[in-house]
Amino acid sequence: MEPAPPPPSAPPQAAQSMPEPSGRQHSPLARVGLLCFTLLVVYASLYPFSGWVDNGVSPFAFLTAPKPRYITEFDLLTNVLGYFPFGALVVLSLHPRMSGGRATLVALVAGALLSTCMEALQTWLPSRISSNIDLITNALGALLGGAVVAPFTHMLIDDGRLTRLRQAWFEPHASFAIILLMLWPFAQVFPQEHLFGMGSIVREWLTDPESWPMQVLQMLFPQLEAWQGNIGLRPEDMQSQQLLESLVTASSWIGTGLFASIGMRRNAPMLRILAGLLAAALLLKATATELQFPTESAFVWLSEGGRFALLTSSLVLALLLYLPRWLRAILAMVALVMLVVLTNVLPSNPYAWISEQGWRMGRFIHFNGLAQWLGWLWPFLAFCYVIWRFEQVSLRRHALKKKAAARREAAAAGTQE
Repeated sequence: MEPAPPPPSAPPQAAQSMPEPSGRQHSPLARVGLLCFTLLVVYASLYPFSGWVDNGVSPFAFLTAPKPRYITEFDLLTNVLGYFPFGALVVLSLHPRMSGGRATLVALVAGALLSTCMEALQTWLPSRISSNIDLITNALGALLGGAVVAPFTHMLIDDGRLTRLRQAWFEPHASFAIILLMLWPFAQVFPQEHLFGMGSIVREWLTDPESWPMQVLQMLFPQLEAWQGNIGLRPEDMQSQQLLESLVTASSWIGTGLFASIGMRRNAPMLRILAGLLAAALLLKATATELQFPTESAFVWLSEGGRFALLTSSLVLALLLYLPRWLRAILAMVALVMLVVLTNVLPSNPYAWISEQGWRMGRFIHFNGLAQWLGWLWPFLAFCYVIWRFEQVSLRRHALKKKAAARREAAAAGTQE
């Protein structure tokens, strides 16, 4: 009897699309995420970063202070949920050096130390109240986050499906880009002049005489104050507001889509990933609008110009994804620069201003301010990442040319001998 033939091997494309992770490994994505989330906690804890005053109270007096008189279940739940991702990211970041109960204990200590520092600094902020209850609930959130994730760390990082998808769809250098893509839907939550109109921080600074960039510019150029109020195009100078709104939205979505494609592998399902990203942003923005303004439509911000821009720019983006990576990177930078220029030059929309004031006074006031800063800074962070990738590629090519020249010199020297 002849032996049975061996089973057919997997097709090369399938093996390449879903590589098997090798051994225990660390997660750069988790560590970058921990850094970003820690910065978000610091921002949310110390916002608005103004009005600092020394009231003569020790910054650690809250540790022995009596229980606050007014505290709600919403505050307690928010404190626990706010530090839950922090504890989970600490455990994921410690893998594989530390895992299980020890990693969970480190997450608890790290959460307690971070919360203690934030509560101590809030002593000098009149708009914030330091509380030992906040410290306890924050530490509890970090403990729960670490305890929930600890049993699944090996599965998530070493041999989990998410790890295989991350390795199959994204380049090794794309951890920071993935974090930016995950934050992109949240950057759309705060009301904008135009749909996806990010990067308007320049106009925010130049139209506010109290901002530090404007104060520096006024010191260098005293005549700046005379034309400060003329920043931006006037409505009578514009031929079509709808056309310009569509241009802003299209530039933003094309720049974001091309930026996302730079960190993806060639065999990644780019269109499906980008479609999921766009759907997440629209649904999150609609949900946030419904929570803030329950009497209005959840899609009140989706104007006719925005709908037209999303349709046409999605079709253009689907064609641009077939271009070489270096050309997509250049077009991404051009689109992001165009987005920043337009959002800082176009005139302010009074209806957007009214909506923005309602958000500033909403129940999620600290989250609203954080979402606004994400929208302000996201295009600049994405642009810097693309520049960094160009530099890395240039350095790698230079190193390869140097090695090739060294080999040629060695071969020539061997021939002469």
